[in-house]
Amino acid sequence: MLNSLNVAQSGLAASQVQVENVMNNIANENTVGYKKRVVDVKEMDHNDSRITGRGVQVDGVNRITNMYVYDNLVGEQSKDVQHKELSSMLADIEAIFYETDNSGFSADLDKYFQSVEELRSSPNNSIYRSNVSNTGQILVDDLKTLYSDIESKERVVSNTLDDSVSEINSILRDIGTVNQQIIDSNNATSNALLDQRDSLESQLAQYVEFDVNREDDYVLSIGGVSAIRYNTNIHDVKVVENKIAQKDVYADLNNNSTLIDKTTWSGSDSITYYYNKDISVTVTAGETVNGQTVDQDNIVQALTYKINNDPALASKVEAFNGQYHLDSEGNKIPLDPTDEDHFLMIESKVPGKEGKFEGKFIVNDDDNLDANGNQVSNISLKNDIKSVSADNDVHFEIFDTELDIKGGKVKSLIDNLDTTSEDNKFTKYKTMLDDFARSLGDFTDSYIELDDGVYVSGKEDSLLDHEKAKTKSLNLFDGASVNTLSFNKSAVGNLTQADLDYLATMQWNENINIDSTSDEETSFTKFYERLRVEVSSDKENVDYLEQTQSAVTQSLQLNYDKLVKVNKDDEMIDLMKFQSAYEANAKLITVIDEMLATILGMKR
Repeated sequence: MLNSLNVAQSGLAASQVQVENVMNNIANENTVGYKKRVVDVKEMDHNDSRITGRGVQVDGVNRITNMYVYDNLVGEQSKDVQHKELSSMLADIEAIFYETDNSGFSADLDKYFQSVEELRSSPNNSIYRSNVSNTGQILVDDLKTLYSDIESKERVVSNTLDDSVSEINSILRDIGTVNQQIIDSNNATSNALLDQRDSLESQLAQYVEFDVNREDDYVLSIGGVSAIRYNTNIHDVKVVENKIAQKDVYADLNNNSTLIDKTTWSGSDSITYYYNKDISVTVTAGETVNGQTVDQDNIVQALTYKINNDPALASKVEAFNGQYHLDSEGNKIPLDPTDEDHFLMIESKVPGKEGKFEGKFIVNDDDNLDANGNQVSNISLKNDIKSVSADNDVHFEIFDTELDIKGGKVKSLIDNLDTTSEDNKFTKYKTMLDDFARSLGDFTDSYIELDDGVYVSGKEDSLLDHEKAKTKSLNLFDGASVNTLSFNKSAVGNLTQADLDYLATMQWNENINIDSTSDEETSFTKFYERLRVEVSSDKENVDYLEQTQSAVTQSLQLNYDKLVKVNKDDEMIDLMKFQSAYEANAKLITVIDEMLATILGMKR
């Protein structure tokens, strides 16, 4: 009978704990990050001769969770935030290119075309000339404003990235602190601490996608590199920006120079290097450069000397005859003998995108003639495989190891700051604006009017044409990028009727190669329209991805919440069940007490 009393007492105690747990669940129904608790009860061990059992004992209070579902949910949350951040960034860019019927770059471009047509109809009209000057300058100002607005957004994104790194490192340290508290609890795991760690992981997922291994020691990895090891060993994340200087290499696979055909280059042949179309140096066969008579065997040496000693070029680029290495003090030391030609390499003195330039060689060879005996120039092309593009490489590192970021807010931020990323929207739009400015400057620099009324448009094509002697200079717009673009108002006063007839073709000419990434021909108006369509299309595509990802995340979140969140109806049912069990055990104790009292009374 006393054994029965012990069994009832254990059931009473277990029911009391279960009732208290239900009340705790109900009290924390709206607590952020709280997961439903359940009491784990089991039968007491049979350590004596009783065959009916020794009752029940509470083995702990556990959280209701599913780490597989949770980890997948956190991963989907990272992707959701990534698309949301990119959508917000593109919304800002879309606002930059917003136009009305009467305002915006498209309207100003049309006004410029109209002003040229008006001046063409009356070349001596001073009002029309003034209008061309004003509308031309407005075009330059518009392009610079668009470009600078994108750069302003880049600076905002860069600041946001720095703030995000600080938040990531703070969260990692907080997770390490919680892990230490869990260890200090002597493995008596605190559900509240586990909830707190889950909440921190969810916050981290807003910034970056990660993987967690909880089997033995807690290991959290970002981009394949451990950020937390052995529960509390924290490795800070840092942003690294490598500015890569542009290098144009004119060499074949065997590092031989590709500038000229040495078998035909002689006499009065020449080669001219153009930097951003506005600065140039020329080397001619037979001239004396640095004490040497220029011939096919020292052309690279001559060009290297002239480029490095030209006042306009020396501050922007540096030329090398062959490869170099850096000594302990960072000085550039040639690897090959300097008294013979190797190959030409031209390197920007300003690293990163800020030092990007356009360089081209135009070769004039007396033996390169067309069917009529006219000399035809050609372009000496650089080796794209050996050359290096100007880039701003932005990435995350842990202990000098680059992280492969897959998702989260940071993914969108880095993609649009790292110019090596194929997903960089800012660079794409800026490149298209630069292409527009470069083509505008080239088209309005010079032209050739052929006998049949056809035009050779632009400086570059004119330099390569066999009738380049007929080239007419305009010098209206100048520059190879938006930042270098300018409008020469004084040139407007020198425009002739023939010049205006040529400039008028700019409005409808659809055979202009503006895109630097392809050979597609188009018009200035259509190219800018395509740029605006690119912006809108990118925004629309990202919005679609964001909506789709949001639906996936919400669905997974709903299913997870059904599993781990407190349901008041379920808790009330459990409360009645545990209350009944409590009352039943209490009744049993009462019955046993009465039986004992009866037995004791019989002895008296």
